[in-house]
Amino acid sequence: MFSKQAILSFFKVAFFFAVSMLSIDCFSQLNFDFQEGKFLIKGTVVDLQTKRAIPLANIKVNSSGRGVTCDGDGNFSMYVAKSDTLKFSSVGYIAKVFHVYDLDSTKYYTLQIELLHDFIKLKEVTIYPFSTKEEFVDAFMDAKNVGKIKIEGIAEPKYSNVTPKAKFTNPVSFLYERVKRKRAADPEFKP
Repeated sequence: MFSKQAILSFFKVAFFFAVSMLSIDCFSQLNFDFQEGKFLIKGTVVDLQTKRAIPLANIKVNSSGRGVTCDGDGNFSMYVAKSDTLKFSSVGYIAKVFHVYDLDSTKYYTLQIELLHDFIKLKEVTIYPFSTKEEFVDAFMDAKNVGKIKIEGIAEPKYSNVTPKAKFTNPVSFLYERVKRKRAADPEFKP
């Protein structure tokens, strides 16, 4: 059925694919930022009120401008120095600045950074297609038929309730429609 050469080449490709996937997974877990005087911290970024993890939150080291992004569960790990200042941020949350020298060494692997939702309250806005509300009321009251109000700047609808007839039909559908019409005209019609 299959030649020995084909089976052997299939297993080679499968083996190299598996090895490459394993190596990608291993390399994605490694952090090559370790330098003398730095240590590893791990933690989770969560919402202050709900205590739910914030996925893809950003952590920036202010002195170097570099940083990391949390995973989908809000977890992070990174190498830092005692003199570093970290900025935790995410869209829709107030950023939090954190000094590493304030961190207790017993919490290096269990950090829980809490971010507060950023609330912005906007004033209510009413939009009219006229410069004033009075002009709109006058145009509305002058209309003879509600369905035929013409408002400047708004185009009339380009649709109707009539179903358009298809320009191209399937040959089988075409034959079916002809037979259906003949059957409706003559109940004893047999195709």
